[in-house]
Amino acid sequence: MAVAVAVFGAYGHTGRFVVEELRERGYAPILAGRDPSKLRELAASHPAGEVLDTRPATVDDPASLDRALAGAAAVINCAGPFAVTAAPLIEAALRAGIPYVDVAAEIEANLDTFAKFGDRARDQGAVVVPAMAFYGGLGDLLVTAAMGD
Repeated sequence: MAVAVAVFGAYGHTGRFVVEELRERGYAPILAGRDPSKLRELAASHPAGEVLDTRPATVDDPASLDRALAGAAAVINCAGPFAVTAAPLIEAALRAGIPYVDVAAEIEANLDTFAKFGDRARDQGAVVVPAMAFYGGLGDLLVTAAMGD
């Protein structure tokens, strides 16, 4: 059985790329997001016979986020604004005991993630990684490594 990974904002521009990459790598993406009709539309756009799990959830409803992440091995947040979505999804990931990754390019949201969750994630042995996409985490890590600080 394929490992399930929840993608919040699965039907957005970046979310669609993430879903496809997960599928190509043999993972079972869980399509999560605020708009049930867009989730169903995305699921229906995949090959006949392939069933993709759709789970509507909103960041102002912790129970819906818990349902969306149930059984997932990790969550990837592709839904901005991350200043609004990151904290509730991180909280849900911590409750579920799964890694959280996002694709934020919002520096304030990334700073808030470290400030609000850095110690707690470390204490729980949890993985919480913001900005792991186009503009953020990997590039910053490489520059920091190259500069030595």
